[in-house]
Amino acid sequence: MKMQGRILFVTSVATLLVTAPGAFARGGSMHKSSDRATNVTFATTVKLRNGATLPAGTYRMEVPENTQTPTVTFSQDSKVVATSPVSVVTEPKKNPTTEIDTTKNGDAENVTLIRPSGWKEALQFTSGGQ
Repeated sequence: MKMQGRILFVTSVATLLVTAPGAFARGGSMHKSSDRATNVTFATTVKLRNGATLPAGTYRMEVPENTQTPTVTFSQDSKVVATSPVSVVTEPKKNPTTEIDTTKNGDAENVTLIRPSGWKEALQFTSGGQ
């Protein structure tokens, strides 16, 4: 009887050691599998469609997939610093590099489109796309 209990205990510990790292890896990530994410760098201060401004810098950009009304989220150091509604536009092929289209409006650079590298979509920030 003692031997069966010991084997069961050892098997339970071995199972825990094998599965725990995967559980911690999944649990520690803030990225949801239903989101598309990439890093994007703005060379100057930019203004988003909803009026939010982002100083020059690198941001983690995330947009949910499979939604009719997507909202893009920009984060730095795991903190959301801005959000904006977007339209997701299908591109004919994967974008080879990240491209950011802006229009000058006084002192501001208004973001109109972001084509993230490796994506087959672009994010349109203008109201005409919705």
